[in-house]
Amino acid sequence: MSVDRPSSNPVRVLLARKHLAWWILGVVFLGVVAYVGYAYLPWIVFGLFAYYVARPVSRRLEPRVGSTGLAALATILLIVVPFVVFFTAFLLVALGQFVDAVSGVPVQVILDQLPFRIPALPDTPEEVYETVIVLVQEPSVQSAVGAVTGTIGLVGSVLYNLFLSILLAFFLLVNDRRLADWFSTEIFDEESLATGYFCRVDAGLKSVYFGYTMTIFAIVILSTVIYTAFNAFAPGTLAIPSLVLFGVVTGVFTLVPLVGRSIVYLFIAVVLGIQAVSTDPALLWYPIAFLLVMTIAFDNVVRTYIRPYLSGRMFATALVMFAYLLGPALFGWYGIFLGPLLLVAIVAFMQYILPILAHPERERVTLASGPTLDEYVQRTTGDPGASPDSDSEDRSPG
Repeated sequence: MSVDRPSSNPVRVLLARKHLAWWILGVVFLGVVAYVGYAYLPWIVFGLFAYYVARPVSRRLEPRVGSTGLAALATILLIVVPFVVFFTAFLLVALGQFVDAVSGVPVQVILDQLPFRIPALPDTPEEVYETVIVLVQEPSVQSAVGAVTGTIGLVGSVLYNLFLSILLAFFLLVNDRRLADWFSTEIFDEESLATGYFCRVDAGLKSVYFGYTMTIFAIVILSTVIYTAFNAFAPGTLAIPSLVLFGVVTGVFTLVPLVGRSIVYLFIAVVLGIQAVSTDPALLWYPIAFLLVMTIAFDNVVRTYIRPYLSGRMFATALVMFAYLLGPALFGWYGIFLGPLLLVAIVAFMQYILPILAHPERERVTLASGPTLDEYVQRTTGDPGASPDSDSEDRSPG
């Protein structure tokens, strides 16, 4: 005689009702996090970029300094902060050039160009007071003061957000492995699809962010050396001006798809051509030779050797190109960081998750890729432990 066992459905319903308030609170918290993330999305994305650029260096410093925090701090100070100082230095140089340009202009000429009139420069305290009153009451001056105040506020806001981005990068450098272990054990299983997917996203971001940054540095150094060599063998008085500046611009323009560096080469060739025409037109062969060497020889070296090994081959070059091309056009300045992030997330989903969703009976996909940056370092240095953070890839299932 069989005995009917009570159904477990009422128990599940009771448990669901018991935790309903917690689920609602969790949804509220998720909404708050989403709102904050959307408000600070540009700086969060930049912080992730800074983290992936600094992570390989931090991993290599850890055995030498004996502390994750010290390694992260040293990496931030040696890698991330110099980026900020570099761009700040460019702004200061531009400001200094502006001051030099206007330093020779007579003060009275400047006063004559103002939208308001000052009869003469004040000499006594009373005249200074009256002049100040006149200036304060002028609508154009009030508008200018408002613009200056707004600019100061904007600069302060940018510096504060930049500090938050660097702080986020430092936090991730110190706690990334603990966060990954917590998610893989408490939220997902180590063999789950989610763990495998996020490990692939992590490996992809490391390849795109760190690899492309190393590529830019290599191009900056090599192009500066090549420009110096051209100046050393230049005929007559021909010379490439501002060698280091043009080297840096060449590296930065590597991010511009298709014609990035070619624009810099063409501009330098035009400068050399103008110098040749003004001195000796027979020297026009030199800028033509410069353009041919840079566009044919140097660019082929970059495409064949530098970019494949430093940037890795996890993604097709065309996909990376569209990520850098469409990112800034769609999202603004931070699209140059958000575009590659979306590329990695979408491609990892298409390659790893979508085949399983389409064919549930099929085993998980094992993706094959070309040599990554860590494999290249291991191969060139002979160090079997050259991979600084391969633990994230090793946990990837499949």
